Amino acid sequence: MRQMSLQVDHQPDLSLSSRIQDRKTLNIQPAKGSLTEMILSDDSAIQPMQLLPMLAQCNSSNRWLMWLSPNRTLNKQWLESIGLGTAPVVHIDLCQDTQLALCERIMASANSHLIIEWQGDLSSEARKSLRQTAAQSGTHVVLVHSSL
Repeated sequence: MRQMSLQVDHQPDLSLSSRIQDRKTLNIQPAKGSLTEMILSDDSAIQPMQLLPMLAQCNSSNRWLMWLSPNRTLNKQWLESIGLGTAPVVHIDLCQDTQLALCERIMASANSHLIIEWQGDLSSEARKSLRQTAAQSGTHVVLVHSSL
């Protein structure tokens, strides 16, 4: 388990992985990804990190499992108890101002599946962009946000 903070700069040449270059060179088309959206109330018994095992079931391509949320941490003992102790799981702090750019950049790297705890309002344009990027990169995304 790794936990890191990632800032998004406006550097178009920044890459999270060389995997995209490999796919272009080998002319391999990624599997079609998906966007699943969940709306949770603030007092919901379901917590977004509880969705990691579900996301792991989509992980036939051995991608990283990434959880993007503000100021939360993963418990290694909990990950081990649900069978994800050796799985490549990463938590990244998510900032409302840069969340769309960060999510799109991570998905474009095509090396992980994501749980995103969306901060603030989710516009139809942002939802459409996330859906298209997920499909193109073969990324499975669970998008969680608060009830209105």
